[in-house]
Amino acid sequence: MSTEPETTEDAEPGTPGAENPPAGAAEGEGGEAGAEAGAGQLSEAEAELRAQQIERERIAQRKAEKRAPIEAGAKLSGTAADLLAAVRAVESGEKPAATVFAEPEPAPRRSAPEPVRRPQPVAAETVAASAAPAPEAVQAVRRVLAEGGAPEALAPQAAGALGEGADELLRADPWQLLRIAGVRPEQADGFARALLGAECGPDDERRGRAVTVWLLEQAALAGHTALELPALLAALAQRGVPDPDSAVQDTLAEGEALVFQDALEEPGAPAPVPAPTEDEDADEERPVRVLVGLERYALAEESLADGLARLVNSVPKQDGPAEEWERAAAAAQGSTAELIRAVAGHGLVLHTG
Repeated sequence: MSTEPETTEDAEPGTPGAENPPAGAAEGEGGEAGAEAGAGQLSEAEAELRAQQIERERIAQRKAEKRAPIEAGAKLSGTAADLLAAVRAVESGEKPAATVFAEPEPAPRRSAPEPVRRPQPVAAETVAASAAPAPEAVQAVRRVLAEGGAPEALAPQAAGALGEGADELLRADPWQLLRIAGVRPEQADGFARALLGAECGPDDERRGRAVTVWLLEQAALAGHTALELPALLAALAQRGVPDPDSAVQDTLAEGEALVFQDALEEPGAPAPVPAPTEDEDADEERPVRVLVGLERYALAEESLADGLARLVNSVPKQDGPAEEWERAAAAAQGSTAELIRAVAGHGLVLHTG
């Protein structure tokens, strides 16, 4: 028995045992597959061409839209759109211009109540104009100044400071010239000598009063609205007043200055004396210093002291508003809470930011 396999050459073509298929069958199957592949390739190409054609149409449409005229007022609204529509209606002839642009009749207005007018402050220029001296008064003062050798340019100031009859007052008391700002005692002395002649002297009581008021004015300009009596007497002696004490007394008697006492409570002041007995005067219980000041400054300081006293006495009581202040301070933070507590405990607080 032979063990070698049979060769394919012995197999006849077309037999079932042949391994190679018939040539026609192979060719037929290959032709159908090629036809199907060709049909698929044609479909994809057509789809691509179709997509390109759609894109070209879209681009052409966009170019056509850009070339078209833009409609004006397309994005307007409200009053602007109404106005544009009215203009177009007039242009097209649908409506006459008179009817479109005629102003509507205003609605009847209600009469508003007349506001309460607050009194307006008078301007400084108006006050100055009303307080300006008359030209005749200024001319009369100018003649007196010329007689005394004083500058005639001081006439308006002198007439305004001395008031009505300033010329007669200067003739009767030439040292009243010291009431004008910038005039010094030496200049007033020369003016008085020119007007009074032999009647003028350093011991004239008119000079003593005028120099006393002038010294108090200069002290007020420097920030001292009152002078201690010893300091004022020393200054009068330096200005050549023979009797400074009499000059001060005359000034107080005329009401041009006020005198008041201030208790010595500053550190280093003399200790208060023991309580007085029945035979001693109670006024000597505490040492005081005597101060002299001009009336207007003294009254202004007295009014200020009264106002400060009311503030000090307005501190909230512990059983009332003090609790509300404490709640407000507790709700605050930092320095604000400290400031609230300071205001609650003191009627007058100085706060520096």
